[in-house]
Amino acid sequence: MTARATAAPATVLVLLALVGSTGSLAPAQPPPGWVGGAVTGPDDRPITGATVRVWPSEARGEAIFETATDGQGRWRLLGLEPGRWQLEVTARGYYPARGWFQVPAARPETTVDVELRSLEETSPSFAENRSTIVRWLEKGNALLEQSRPGAARAEYEKALGALPREERPQVLQAIARTYFLEGEIERSIEALQQAIGIAPDDAELRQLFLNLLASADRLDEAPELLEEAARAAVETGKEGGVAGIEPAVGTAPPPTGEGSPFTPSIEAVAGRSGRFRTVLSARSPLSGVETYLERFELSGAELRATDPAGGVYDLASESFELFVPESHAEDRPHGLLVWISPTPYGGFRNPEFERVLAEHQLIWIGAHDAGNGRWGWYRVGLALDAVHNARKLYAIDPRRIYVAGYSGGGRIASQLAMLYPEVFSGGFFVYGCDWFEPLPVPDRPGSLWPARFAAPPESVLERLRSGSRFVLLTGDRDFNRSQTKQIYKRMRARGFENVTYLQIPGADHYFGLPAEWLERGLAGLDGGFAARP
Repeated sequence: MTARATAAPATVLVLLALVGSTGSLAPAQPPPGWVGGAVTGPDDRPITGATVRVWPSEARGEAIFETATDGQGRWRLLGLEPGRWQLEVTARGYYPARGWFQVPAARPETTVDVELRSLEETSPSFAENRSTIVRWLEKGNALLEQSRPGAARAEYEKALGALPREERPQVLQAIARTYFLEGEIERSIEALQQAIGIAPDDAELRQLFLNLLASADRLDEAPELLEEAARAAVETGKEGGVAGIEPAVGTAPPPTGEGSPFTPSIEAVAGRSGRFRTVLSARSPLSGVETYLERFELSGAELRATDPAGGVYDLASESFELFVPESHAEDRPHGLLVWISPTPYGGFRNPEFERVLAEHQLIWIGAHDAGNGRWGWYRVGLALDAVHNARKLYAIDPRRIYVAGYSGGGRIASQLAMLYPEVFSGGFFVYGCDWFEPLPVPDRPGSLWPARFAAPPESVLERLRSGSRFVLLTGDRDFNRSQTKQIYKRMRARGFENVTYLQIPGADHYFGLPAEWLERGLAGLDGGFAARP
């Protein structure tokens, strides 16, 4: 493999040195450090021809070392000084990977393996936090660099709707570029006009705008168009939106009128079968906020500073969705599946689920109004209340009490399965799960996904490793796939004996949970199905 280093005046590689008293020149030994590794894709297959660049972290303008991966996806660079280095890996069809590594002075051999994420991976549809917006912009930039302006624009527009007004001009400038590359000069002019309306004093934007008008032989319209931009800025105001762009929004609450899944509640009666909404009355001894604080190793002061209600709720004002198969009877105990939804609806809409649940002799129960918009301590408490009441109302097999959830609900479900093993015998985490230790991010060398909850005591871990069952489900294009896969690998490395990994071909985060994959997941919980990445 060949490598090259392009150097500015101050180079990292010293080619010649003056030695000896005679003044003669002799070749200097290059620095002893080297770095190498492998580049793979989401399917663990090597990526040939990926470009790898490294450069010193603290010295701008110095050498950039560059190479390409071989037929096995491997690469190596020699002659690196000890210290911290930046790294970038690019390949067509993938997000760029960026991060850092350290070349130690004592042992200058360093290995950095990178797993690239496919650009076909679907990004989030709405912004839950700032990192989601950054992800949209990064994907837009990568798509634009790889000559896919239409796809790039879709990512920019999602970010545009979520950003505060003062941060939109640069994104509008990028949108203008996507239109220009597609030959849509008029729409490119409109996007830059909107950007100038927000940032009228930005000299670079104004110059780009004038250049674009000149290229379209419309420079004489500049005064009128700039005046229109100024008027639009005044009419829109600081908090207004941008014309033609709809802001990104979250999942709307389900309807409550006729035909709504939020049917009126009926009384909780022991042994009642069918599908219905009900109100429960008895709090679980484990659902109080003090137990939550203890298990999650949090302080009450921190919780109260976040939540004025202090985690206290009235169970009588909550409601739950149940499905109980007709086959249930006192002398025929069923398992229990506690569902945690990312939305306010705690039930399911796919009628095929009823058949699957009945075949597996499982009761479904899920709290309403316990979606991603509610604090985690309420979601945890309501799930524990669901188990407590279901066991009073029905004959439940204690060996088959599972917690499951989708996306953010899957993350809460993973926390419950790990921290309350005396309640749950396993968990099914769909398109999202969390872990109690920091984990390396495969396409961000040097970065870690943080631990999302407290580590269980070693005695509890021993019980989880041998006695609990877990299913992790994701999709080829799920933006949580990489993290889910890393958690699965970590569970196996930590000695968890009963873990199933399922990856739906072609599925993105919003693909849903088909009945056949629910069935596979339930079979994994019951120990009758095994799959590996």
